[in-house]
Parts: sequence; C-alpha cells; structure tokens
Amino acid sequence: MFRPAKMAKIDLQVPQDHVAKTTHIVANLEVLHLMNVRKTRMGELESHADSNLLHKYTALKRRLEKIFPVLKIDQGNTGSASSSSSSMNSDNSSLNSAMEIIPDEELNPHKDILRIDQEVQRLEEIISGLAREAENIEKTRKEKEQLLRQLEILSTTGIDINRFHECRFLYAEAGLIPMENLGRLEFSLSNVYHLIVPSICFDKQRLIFVFGSRKDRHNIEKALKSAYFERMEVLRLNPDHNSHSAGFKSTRSTDFKGPHSANLCTDSSDNLDDVGRQIRELDAEKALIQDRLEAVKKQSTGQMRQLMRKIILAITVLEIEKSYDQVDHIYHISGWVPLNVFPSLEKKIAEATGHQVIITVASPNDICQAGDFFKIPTCFQNPFLLKPFEKLVAGYGIPSYGEVEPTFFFALIFLLMFGVMFGDVGQGIVLFLLGFLAFKQSGRENIQDMGLIVMECGIMSTAFGFLYGSVFGFEHLIPALWFNPMKNISYFMEVTIGFGMAIISIGLVLNIINSIRNRDYKGGIFGEFGIMGLVFYWGCIGLVLSCLATGKVPIHFGHLPLILCLPLLAIFLKEPLFNLYGRLMLKKNQPIIPEKPGIYFMESLIEVGDTIIAFLSHTVSFIRVSAFALAHAGLFLAVFTLARTLQNHTGGVVWYWLTMVLGNIGIITVEGLVVSIQTIRLEYYEFFTKFFHGGGEIYSPLRGI
Repeated sequence: MFRPAKMAKIDLQVPQDHVAKTTHIVANLEVLHLMNVRKTRMGELESHADSNLLHKYTALKRRLEKIFPVLKIDQGNTGSASSSSSSMNSDNSSLNSAMEIIPDEELNPHKDILRIDQEVQRLEEIISGLAREAENIEKTRKEKEQLLRQLEILSTTGIDINRFHECRFLYAEAGLIPMENLGRLEFSLSNVYHLIVPSICFDKQRLIFVFGSRKDRHNIEKALKSAYFERMEVLRLNPDHNSHSAGFKSTRSTDFKGPHSANLCTDSSDNLDDVGRQIRELDAEKALIQDRLEAVKKQSTGQMRQLMRKIILAITVLEIEKSYDQVDHIYHISGWVPLNVFPSLEKKIAEATGHQVIITVASPNDICQAGDFFKIPTCFQNPFLLKPFEKLVAGYGIPSYGEVEPTFFFALIFLLMFGVMFGDVGQGIVLFLLGFLAFKQSGRENIQDMGLIVMECGIMSTAFGFLYGSVFGFEHLIPALWFNPMKNISYFMEVTIGFGMAIISIGLVLNIINSIRNRDYKGGIFGEFGIMGLVFYWGCIGLVLSCLATGKVPIHFGHLPLILCLPLLAIFLKEPLFNLYGRLMLKKNQPIIPEKPGIYFMESLIEVGDTIIAFLSHTVSFIRVSAFALAHAGLFLAVFTLARTLQNHTGGVVWYWLTMVLGNIGIITVEGLVVSIQTIRLEYYEFFTKFFHGGGEIYSPLRGI
C-alpha cells in the first residue's frame, strides 16, 4: 500500500506461428505492460508489422459493420481493437480469476485473412441484395404516399384533371403554398401577366392554380420558389401526353411504368383506389423481404459476431505487433508484470505453445545496474476504499517506481481536512446517501469512484459534526464532543496550524525516505526538505510551542544557533559538505569547493531564504482550513437569519422550513465543492511539493481481446 507492486521485466522469444496465440494469452490475462522493444536511445526502429494486412482487416471491419444495422443485430461484446490503460488491483483473488481465462480460439491473422474475406463477401451478397430491394420498395412507397396525399387533396376540389392538361398554350402550375406567403407571391408577380386561382385550405396551406404566359415561365418559377411553393406533380400526368410544361422532367412519382404503374383517369376516386392498391402491394412485398431478412438474421447472427470478434482480434494483434521486434521468424516480446503473477503467466504461455516460447525474467535492480533506460511502470496496489484516490494522485503526477506511493497519505489527509471544514452530522449523512446512490446506480467507473469518495467524505463530515455538535446547522440538538468552532475561533486556528505542521512533517519524512531509496544522499541529508530541513522545521516548532506555553523563550540565546542556524548552514554548504564526505569516506578525487564559488554561494543564500519563507508560508496556509470551516458555520448563520425573518410573514412555518431546506441544499452544493477544491489544493502545493518527484509511468496492461 505504501509502495507500488514489485515488478519484473520479462522477455519472450516467440516463433511466428505462435505470436498471435501468445499475444491473445497475455492480453486475456491482463497482466503484461507491453514495452516497445524497437525504441532505442537513438529513436525508433522501423516496424516489422504487416501494415498492408492491417489495412485489409480494418476494411473488413468497416464492411461487416455496415451489415449489422441492416439486420438490426447488436454487435454484442466483440472486444476492443485497442489496449487501454488501467491501474490494476494486484490482490491474489483478482489475479487468480484473471489467470483462469484461457483463449479458446486459434488465431493467425496471416492465414485467416482469405477465409474471413470470403465469408464477409458471401454475407454481403446475400444481405446487401435484400437490403437494396427493401430500400427501393420503401422509396417507391414514399413516392406513392405523396401521390396519394395529392389525390386526396384534389378529390375535395372536384377538378377534372384532363381539363387542366388542356392548357396547351399557357404555362400552368398547381400546388400548395403557405397561406401567409400568398401575398408575397402576388407581389412577386405584380409585373407579370398571370392568374392565381386560390382553392381549398389544407393543414395551414392553400391549394392554388397559377396561369401565365410561356415566355414568363422563368419569372413565375422564381416567384413560386421564393414563396415555398410545393408542386402538385399529379396534375402534370397525362395518359396521352407527356408534360406540356416545357423544361420539367417527370419524377418517379409521375412515371407510371412498371409493375406498380397505372394511368390516372378523370375520376379521382378511382385514382385513390388505384394508388392505395399499389401501396398495399408494396407493403406485401416489403413484408416478404423482411421475412427473408429475419431468416437470414437467425442463421447468421452468431457467425457475424464470431467474424467480427476474429477481425477485432486480428486488428489488435497486428497493432500490438508494432511493438515487437523480429529477427527472421522469431518475435521478441518484452514487458513488465507484477512479480507475484509471473509464475502463472509463464505456465500458461508454456502450456499453450507447447513449450516453444523462451521466457526470461529480470528484476528492476538488475535493469538499473545494467543502465537500461526504460521506465519501470508503477502499479498501484491499494485496497478498495483507497482506489478512487489514485486518480487524484495521478492528477498531480505518476509516482516513479522507487518512490513512496502516496495514495494512503493523500486519502487520509483529504478526508480529515474535508471533515474539519465540513463538519455537520445531517449534511454528512446526506453526502453519504448521495455518494451511495451514485455508486450503486451508475455503471460508469468514474461516477462510481466519485460516489465512493463522497461516501467517505460524508462519514468524516458526520464524525466531525458530532465533535462540533452540529446537525444541519442546529447546535443545540446534540452536545459538542470537542468544541464549537464559532465560539473557539482562536483555538480552532491553533488546531489547524498544528494539523498543517504534522502534514508538512510527514512530507519531509517521505522525502527523506525517497531520497535514501534513490541513493540521493545529498538531497536526503542536506536538502531543504531533507534531514537538515526537518531539523530546522522541528526546531522552529519547538521554539514556538515553548514560547506559547511559557510566554517567553525558555532556551538560552546561545543555544539558538544549534537549533536553527546549524541546519541552515548545512543547507547553505551542502555541496562542499557532500564533496568533503566523498573525498574522505569514498576516496573520490574531487574539489571540495565547486567551480564559480561566487555564483554557488549566491544561489545557496537564495535557497536558504526560500526555505525559510516556504516553511513559514506553507504552515500559515493551513489557516484556510479553519477559515473555510468558519465560513461553513457562517453560511448556516445566514440561512437561520433569513429563515427567522421569513417566519414572521404569512405562512411563516412553511417559509421557515423551505428556507432551511433550500439553504442546506445550497451549502452542500457550493461549500462541498469549494472545500474539496481547497483540500486538493493544500495537498498538491503544501504536501506533495515536499517529497513528490513523479515522472513515472502508469502500469497499463494489455486488456482482454
């Protein structure tokens, strides 16, 4: 919990015939953090992956994806074509369950491409033909429906269609126009000889007939278009004549050729019956095609999903192979796994490949001694209640493999500070319930993590609510187990300052541990946040506490240099002191005084001054904890004042409790967000800056494919 999981670097020498199977195994086990072995200090070598084959599989995937919606088939859990990043819980139960996943498919992208392409092509020929036929029928049906609508409108006018077609020497149009645009049309045609004959109104539109000279056809068409005129194409049909209006091409709705065509007659009722019969015939044909598609769906659903999975597996393997190195027919796979899962991984691969894969393992110490430049990934291994805080830690940076893993300290300090600033029994219970609801109802990992954090914050808020004696701002319902913040402001500030001193001290101790682990003895001993910095800071704390307790400086002035000045002097002279240590103890031939001593001593003087200011400002910064806690109580005071004021009006009881409810909702929403932000800010800038170096790489194992 206090450090990342121990990792091991593994190298696999895999024959080409087993590379796909091996990739499938390690991806399903989800334990291998893959390294790109083609990367060198000089750059990245050319990939041996078959990019042409990858493009073919990608094209097959797109072709198959077009068939799924035609048959209304859900693709289901066909896998993912990429590996994703995740922090893995390395407890034994989850690892053992992962190790039970055994690949049940033989996959070889190079050999499978021809067979998969043939199967996809066969499905396309069957399904796409039926889909095109159904699409054509649907298109024709919509055109018939439009024709039927126009006939229904005309049937109410009693117009003789043949009489309309007798206008051989006039330009004639008929159609629907929005009623509010009729005046605009009249104005647009004011300079053109024309005749507009309005007819019936239909659904906020008016049927009109427009007549004019053929030479003005262009102007009339332009005016009709600007008035959003909808032509009645049915009046342009004639069994003996094509369209008499020059310049128009008949559309499918006016072209009655084919098995579903029929000539329009003068009797509108006959026309309506004829078009209705054609629509029914189209519906019957569409139903037959749908039945055929359903039959194909029943026969092909499993096959299509299996094909899609194979294609995605092939794409994933080929993508992953970009990180492999290849010599002749042997692939080199390299990566990191948690040390405790290596034996199981080795066993699975050996059994699946008939012991034809050579596996070697190396510890991080061996790699560091060999000067390897690859980063060792950081695998968090926190319990369930702390895992959501890993993302908050990662928001600042990923701890390197050799650092103390700070999630436990971050979570503990976060919850304590939230409880101090947001202490209230009632609101804490509300926060817990809201977090529980988000955790249970949401299927998204981020929402569940946030819900768990809110639940834990609610518990801490409730606990400090009992210490403060506050329930939804009421301070007389339960006794305060500790103190009332508003009545003990000075004491509260002293408590939060002491809390800040403890947090900063923890940061300094963690920095010393990190420095020793990384063999940075100069920074760990003489650094501003090393042992000398810790001695100086604790000396200052001791002097302040003594002064507060006795009212005077209890230590003789001559002892002050030993407590304060010597640590600062060691920080000031850390370079010469460390060089002296190396020369005397390690027998290194190096100068004690660094080059350009003037610049060095000036920089050291600035560093010492910055150290004093940093310790002072960071400690005082924790006063904001008490300030926001008092602001929380002050908001309650404002809500109570407003509620009591409204209580004196008509319906005062209702107004009182409505104000209390809305006020608490507002405080939970606004103050909860502000307190969370301030808590994270204090941890990032006052705590993490003491010890956190970051620069690590998150453990991101290949996911199941």
